[in-house]
Amino acid sequence: MSNLEEEPNSHEKIENNKIKIGTLGNFVLAAFVILIIGTGALTYYLIHTEKENYEKQYSDIITNLPENEIDTENKVESIANIIDSAITEVTNQTSNTTTDGTDKKLMNESLVVLYNGLILDTSKMDEVTLQYVDTTSEQSDKYIITYYSYENYRKKESSLGILSSQVYDGLAKIEDVGKIAISEDYEAIPRSIKVVNTVPTIVSDNNPKISDYDTVKTLITDLDGNGTEEYILVLANKTTGFSKITAIDSKGSKIADLASIEKSKWKKDTNTEYYLSINNIEIIDVDNDGIMEILIEIPHATGNSTISLLKYNNGKLQGKTDIECSLLNE
Repeated sequence: MSNLEEEPNSHEKIENNKIKIGTLGNFVLAAFVILIIGTGALTYYLIHTEKENYEKQYSDIITNLPENEIDTENKVESIANIIDSAITEVTNQTSNTTTDGTDKKLMNESLVVLYNGLILDTSKMDEVTLQYVDTTSEQSDKYIITYYSYENYRKKESSLGILSSQVYDGLAKIEDVGKIAISEDYEAIPRSIKVVNTVPTIVSDNNPKISDYDTVKTLITDLDGNGTEEYILVLANKTTGFSKITAIDSKGSKIADLASIEKSKWKKDTNTEYYLSINNIEIIDVDNDGIMEILIEIPHATGNSTISLLKYNNGKLQGKTDIECSLLNE
């Protein structure tokens, strides 16, 4: 009799458990539905708000467009196109920033080359004047970027260029860079450059007057990448006080005298001797075309030096030659 009385109690417990499980399941399902709805609403709000911001930013552009270029029906599509363009522009700017952890400006659209911290115009092969950075210009900050520096015919570590204290009123140099600094990272010295204190036999055999010089430095390299080497000679006669820089082709024939200075053009108010030296020469690809240019630093009595840019390619030399240097005030 007692067993019969316990059986309903067991059924009652099962039913109670079913009710509890069902209630818990409904609660979980309701919470999941609310979470999905909330997430969707938040996503819609963020997208809608972002779109409104872009539409507001570029609505004046649409308003100012001529009627024949855009009509009312196409405004929504045009706004979408402008928004897409804006996003693409921001993405491109982000991809152009450097990523080595230092604080830098965006890269210039055009290549920047510095020589001793001054701007070198590499647009043509000629004798060019080095330029200071005009700190009063809104564009001056574009030179505060990462530079890849070169000295002694080798690449140095990259560094962030900084404006120097003013040299003249409103004018400054870029400091913390090498002798030659380039705003883009490419192989500016794609082929080896050797420096020797002798004259190669092929050169001396074809230029017997070189023996008149008692000091010589020879730079040997393949300037144009055609597989043959050219020679840049720095020659000085310590008796006459004459020195010059000359270019010789791979067969030993003279291409041209590039620059020279004689004793009568030294400074007259000092006993210091001046000879053109290897320090007046750089060999480097400054326009990223695979051909290494010859850079000759031309001294002047006052002011900054000028740079003679020369390009030798397939037997032809572009640039100014036979430059007579002078340290006299004229």
